[in-house]
Amino acid sequence: MQTHMDRMMNAPPSPRVAKLPERLSRQWRTLLVSGDAAVVAFVMLVALSGDGNRFAAAILSVAIVCGIFWQCGFYRRSYAVVMRDEAYYACAGIALAAVPVLLLLAVLGNFTVLSILLGLLFCALGTSALRMRLHLERRSEPAYAGLDSITPGAWHDRESMSFRLAKRTFDVIVAIAATILFFPIMLLAAIAITIESGSPVLFRQERVGENGRPFWMLKFRTMRPNAGSRWAKPGDDRITRVGAILRRTSLDELPQLFNVLRGDMSIVGPRPEMVAFASAFSRDVANYDQRHVVPPGITGWAQVYQKRNLDPGDIPRVLPYDLFYVEHASVLLDTAIVLKTAAEVVFHRAV
Repeated sequence: MQTHMDRMMNAPPSPRVAKLPERLSRQWRTLLVSGDAAVVAFVMLVALSGDGNRFAAAILSVAIVCGIFWQCGFYRRSYAVVMRDEAYYACAGIALAAVPVLLLLAVLGNFTVLSILLGLLFCALGTSALRMRLHLERRSEPAYAGLDSITPGAWHDRESMSFRLAKRTFDVIVAIAATILFFPIMLLAAIAITIESGSPVLFRQERVGENGRPFWMLKFRTMRPNAGSRWAKPGDDRITRVGAILRRTSLDELPQLFNVLRGDMSIVGPRPEMVAFASAFSRDVANYDQRHVVPPGITGWAQVYQKRNLDPGDIPRVLPYDLFYVEHASVLLDTAIVLKTAAEVVFHRAV
């Protein structure tokens, strides 16, 4: 462990190009509001053509979508590290606006759910393309997405009842939907593990959670029984053939949905570490404990911008990304991270 710690403390810092979130000038706010409004109005008029009150519906859709974007801070700042990230935030905003748009247009009447959903889908595509194009005009360099420490204001906000309620509501909704969606895959994974290496199917390991409280994290077992608790490395000979597939596709993390439903974890947050490693990091890495201000997550800001298979020497590079998430955590950020995680898993872009 000492060798790991020495290497960790001497690790070179991450390259820092610019600070996020990027503050948008009045000119860019005006351009983005106008562009979003034009895209939503045009798409909804086309999608709802032939239905009554379509002009009123288009205006209402513009008001709701742009209002949600404004409330989420889309016209004040940008969290996009690279150009394609703009698409995730545009889609996240449209997803958050979908329910109020459906409800209000349902009250207005004469619109099919399918036409509204298709309209929202094409709105997401249109606003994504617009925002990526404008991103190129604003800056061409990727931005640094880390912090050395969180602020007292963020610490207070993360402990507020409104934040906790919003995050817990998001977690429960996503966890229930994901459990239903992935249940067949989870069942097949359990059968494959049993056939190859017997029981147990699940692997339980004590990890450190919110405010430093330990909990038992669940994963599909990807190593031989009694493989020990050493830090896993790429090419580890303890990993089974089924386990290698589960790890490569991140499907081994699916049982953590039950941790989320129990309240031990969140969908999005810093990854929970083993107790012994967390104690060492807390002692040797400055501000490490600040990552425990929020619940640990299945995925997170660090996971989508850093590699997944870490060793102790990577912690100083990853911690600033965890602290960035703690500083700026919100339902919008969680939604965008979930979309980005899904894209990386589907297209095998995760590192």
